[in-house]
Amino acid sequence: MTSWNRSELGRPVQLVHLDEEGDLILDKEALILCLEQGGVKDAPVCLVSVIGKQRQGKSFLLNCLLRRLRSPEATDGSWLGREDEVLGGFECRAGMVTVTKGVWMWGQPFWVQAKGRKVAVFLVDTEGCLDLQRDMETSIKLSVFSILLSSYWIFNISSMFTRTEADYLEMFVQVAKEVGKTCNLSPIQPLDLLVRDWHLSEAYGLDGGKEYLETITRDLATSDGQPLVLGALTASGTRCYLLPHPGKGFIKNRGGTPHNMDEDFRHWLSNYVTTVVHSAGTHVRTDQAGQPLTGTQLAERIKVGEWGLLGGPGWETTKGTAWRGQGDVSRCLKTKRWDFSSPMKMAETLAEIREEENRRAVEAATREYEQFVQELDHGHQDVSTCLRVTPEEMQGYLDWKRPELLQRCRGELRGDDPHRQAALQELQQMLAGQAAQFLVIYRQRYEMIEQENRRAVEATKRDYEQFVQELDRGHQDMMHCLWVSPAKMQERLEGKCWELLQLCQGELRGDDPHRQAALQELKQVLAGQTARFLATYRQRYEEKAEELGLTVGGVVGAGVGAISRG
Repeated sequence: MTSWNRSELGRPVQLVHLDEEGDLILDKEALILCLEQGGVKDAPVCLVSVIGKQRQGKSFLLNCLLRRLRSPEATDGSWLGREDEVLGGFECRAGMVTVTKGVWMWGQPFWVQAKGRKVAVFLVDTEGCLDLQRDMETSIKLSVFSILLSSYWIFNISSMFTRTEADYLEMFVQVAKEVGKTCNLSPIQPLDLLVRDWHLSEAYGLDGGKEYLETITRDLATSDGQPLVLGALTASGTRCYLLPHPGKGFIKNRGGTPHNMDEDFRHWLSNYVTTVVHSAGTHVRTDQAGQPLTGTQLAERIKVGEWGLLGGPGWETTKGTAWRGQGDVSRCLKTKRWDFSSPMKMAETLAEIREEENRRAVEAATREYEQFVQELDHGHQDVSTCLRVTPEEMQGYLDWKRPELLQRCRGELRGDDPHRQAALQELQQMLAGQAAQFLVIYRQRYEMIEQENRRAVEATKRDYEQFVQELDRGHQDMMHCLWVSPAKMQERLEGKCWELLQLCQGELRGDDPHRQAALQELKQVLAGQTARFLATYRQRYEEKAEELGLTVGGVVGAGVGAISRG
């Protein structure tokens, strides 16, 4: 470990280096010194990092940002300094040999005001990827570390966005996404695609970049092979900026001074650097929920355990807060291997990752549907709630949920259309199987309850029918018939109906609307039986009275009395 002194912070500080075995080693003391110094520890932080190939001017760009941050009030190009003044800061020199090794950070913050608060801005320099002295796995891990550390990162490329840049960006996003989950850091915050030495048109800056970005994303959407890249480039915070070539004089004289720059390059560079600096305070580092992190909170997520993101034990206590269970983080950037040793291996690994993520997306959708079905089942266990929803209506609920899950899963699936369609077909079959299985059980439950109610209704109908038949048999002869007038017979029937309806109501299952509907239907059936019997009985009653020469009405009682006395 390096022993750091606060007075030395006005210079680059190395946060990550590689040991003899090629493992990434975090200088925890340096990280603490930068992110927990003075007011930084309790303030929101913005870390601007530049990622890209080696020898493409990343450190030079950071030195421009450094000088601009030192002159925030400048309204012209004077912040670049004198014509012959060399840009200093991060180590930067022309040539074929890579200068930056590991990950470096400017030790002192630059304070900016944004949204009514003070934000500490830091600059981060990262060793270039595609360096022949490094294996691809190490280069990617270094870049991912910077991405997770920073809140505003610039993907620095030369001339144009090619398949190589797309492949690397796909890996960066994939690994950052996987590792970010373990330490609650959003993997991608605002991204600038900075194209250097642009020569395909004379449209530079943000306007030219917007048009070029649209072309890139359109081509990516057509190829459908790198969804993470497409997602990163189409995100709301992503911009593209085109810079012209700096000029032969700048290259010939190994750069370094404003005097050597072509006028166009100096203009567009100044414009870009100013936009980055002026917006930096709005791009603070956040967690996955979008909550701003202070310097201390960010440091805790990076240095959890002995080496935090880079490996080591799973304990670290800061201000009495213990962080536990970060072994996954260690495995991701220290012990875990993604096998990006060659372009072919890279393609194979990314294909395996896509297949695994597709499987997880399908399983997540299946679990969510299973939970949805279980909630429906639990909510319709009792009789009342079950009878409120017919099996046909329940099927409608199940059919409504499936397209929603399929559509969401479609957006999460990665790869080309045949692979995505196969995964969606598999998911559709699984969801349909769950629905069919539940509907069989639900229909049995519903029909069982319905059957019990039908039995109660049918039993009541039979009891009443038997009661009517007994009345009919008991009043066939003249004497018994004339004893009971049609009005009296109607009272008997209505009394029996009321008694049976009350008994049936106590046996019916379900809520009041269903029971009332069943009772209403039963009441109509009994009323029909009553009306038919009374019509027959009245006719019989009148015929018997006529045989005795009696009138039906008030004299009937006298006739009945005479019969009784006889």
